[in-house]
Amino acid sequence: MPSINEIANIASALEKCPITIEKDSCVAVRNRNSSCRRCMEACFADALNVQFNEMNVDASACVGCGACVAACPTEAIALREQSDDVLNAGMAQVVAANDQIAVVACARISSKKLADPGRYVEVPCLSRLDETFLLEWMSNGAGTVILVDGNCATCKYGATSECVDRVVSTANNLVDAVEGEAVVERASEFPEWTRVEQSEGLYGSTRRGFFKDTVATVKETTLTAARVTVANELGMQEKEPEIGVRLRVGSGGTLPKIDVERRGRLLDALDSIGVPVQGARVDSRLFGSIDINKDVCNACGMCAVFCPTMALVRDEAKQAGDPVQYLEFQASDCIQCGLCVDVCWKRCITLTGDVSLDEIFDFEPRVFDMSGVNHPKKSPFGAF
Repeated sequence: MPSINEIANIASALEKCPITIEKDSCVAVRNRNSSCRRCMEACFADALNVQFNEMNVDASACVGCGACVAACPTEAIALREQSDDVLNAGMAQVVAANDQIAVVACARISSKKLADPGRYVEVPCLSRLDETFLLEWMSNGAGTVILVDGNCATCKYGATSECVDRVVSTANNLVDAVEGEAVVERASEFPEWTRVEQSEGLYGSTRRGFFKDTVATVKETTLTAARVTVANELGMQEKEPEIGVRLRVGSGGTLPKIDVERRGRLLDALDSIGVPVQGARVDSRLFGSIDINKDVCNACGMCAVFCPTMALVRDEAKQAGDPVQYLEFQASDCIQCGLCVDVCWKRCITLTGDVSLDEIFDFEPRVFDMSGVNHPKKSPFGAF
């Protein structure tokens, strides 16, 4: 008979959380001084906890709304059942069916079966969407994007509505900044032309489809239970390597880079929609711009060591342990995670979300000449 610990291990393995987490992409895992808690702030189910280089999710509390997915600046969190590719593929069909109008609905209003499911894409909650999706759909021909909610005021997790409003506002501001014509709208009812009087036959799984899904679930559950049981019997429980082993500073003096895939998609969509208005600026959580007080800075270079996207890099001509002569900053790569500010022991870096579109689309980085600052003999953090 299995022990209580063995049963607990099997139960833990079988508990399927709606989200997946790439912990080493979380800036709070990469450095315990990080103040970023965007996922926790967005999660109104209190399912996420980030502290002491650890990021954990309570699978029993997570409702799979996706708000944390949209909020995370490094894409460390993803929805298990609805990837970005699946969402975009569904929207391509909807835009074609709706004569270039994109319609998205939350699961709550979709469950009422008021509209033709071929004319909208369902998401768990509208907070699952970030600006990248809205701008991509516009760049692919959608003249209007309509977000249909299920009356957030009466929803248990309606507080996510504020997140949705911010995304809508930022998306529209970005479109205006590049002189685009598409718009994003919110509504609490489906457009009249999407509605159906009789929804029978439009929704639900077929009998064969239901049993196919059931068989797949049983198979996955059986295999998981068997794998955990064998591991318990052989004493082969997997142990995660320590963070110092997983995240090592490379020869260039930086931690492994995080590739934020949505960032490239967002910039491509903006470029496709229009041309930035001269002097246009955007103020949001999407991009960041920094300044360095060289009267205080001693060019220790720790900001560049920990920058997760390498938006801020040091002079590559110097060895990692040598004094930094130049720092280069690329606004298009800055995700405004704030880690550069958090690790700066001299408190000489300021970060703002108010960024010029000219700087975002500038291929040349902004250079900080650090040759005249008071270089330290040794970094207070030790060797890089």
